[in-house]
Amino acid sequence: MDRTDAPTMRDIAVATGASPREVAMAMAGDSALDQALRARITRTANDVGYAALAAVHERLGRPARLALVFKTFRGDDPDANRFYAPMSAAITIACVKGGGGIEQATMSVDGHYKLLDVPAALRNRSCDGAFVFGAQLDAEAVAKIRSAGCPVVLVDGYSDGDVFDAVHTDNSEGARTLVERLIDAGHRDIAMLGSEPVCYPSIQDRRRGYSEAVRAHGLPEHFVDISYVLTDAGAVMGVDYVQRHPSVTAVFGANDLVTVAFMQLARDSGFRLPADLSVGGFDDIDLAALVMPALTTMSVDKTQMARAAFALMAYRLEHPDGEPLESLVCPQLVERESIALPRPR
Repeated sequence: MDRTDAPTMRDIAVATGASPREVAMAMAGDSALDQALRARITRTANDVGYAALAAVHERLGRPARLALVFKTFRGDDPDANRFYAPMSAAITIACVKGGGGIEQATMSVDGHYKLLDVPAALRNRSCDGAFVFGAQLDAEAVAKIRSAGCPVVLVDGYSDGDVFDAVHTDNSEGARTLVERLIDAGHRDIAMLGSEPVCYPSIQDRRRGYSEAVRAHGLPEHFVDISYVLTDAGAVMGVDYVQRHPSVTAVFGANDLVTVAFMQLARDSGFRLPADLSVGGFDDIDLAALVMPALTTMSVDKTQMARAAFALMAYRLEHPDGEPLESLVCPQLVERESIALPRPR
């Protein structure tokens, strides 16, 4: 690699006997990649001083401009989103450190998080690439975005045909892990709160993981079907459900927000947590450690998701015609205080 211009992923691939795709996945920290190969790629990248955007800046003749595109639904504030805000902050820091520019944009979505209109940041070619957070892109939206020509990396987002690079959480495995923890504690009637038969794909995966776990043990399913974004209504429905089904001794929330809302209302309704009801969540947002009792939940490494998204963007800008990549981040169980042995009610 005795060259004067900035090293690329292709250079690292040649030096390590890997493919550029494998180099991107190594930089994304993807656990599915062979550990020895990942270490070799990382070591080589450090040795040659690889910087994610350096070669892109040279090709463009200017700093790359990237956009953070957030969904808006019912007036929600992207900056207040406890799940996406830490990711976008980490991406912003990486971009600035790499000498790039960053801007923030919004996109309108419907109740199923399907894109209603392509944001101007993707249409007017003002950006060289865009990170799109939490959107479900149908075939029409995919066609519009592809025609605009702006490279896109989906962060906790999905597209028909999986045509865009994407970073996802292993939601089904994470849900199985949390429900297995409840089963190991002795619970046999476990309700799931905050999902619906047809819902956002990540929540659908959590619903599937819940079902697989309880069915594997021959246990009944208890669904409290409501959108996870309707936290107050979900709390009311959840408390009503456990009051009408006294056999239920544990509740698994589709995400931490609806779980925390349920916990607060359950306490106000006379339930002792976790003596009367054990509770588990998903995401490990900041509130999970602050609620009483502190919530046992599946922690999604938001910094790792940001790192993976940034690596996929670098790959896409270096290899515009490469096949779409998916990086999967595995959540980890965080034990706190909200799970106990079941007590007959």
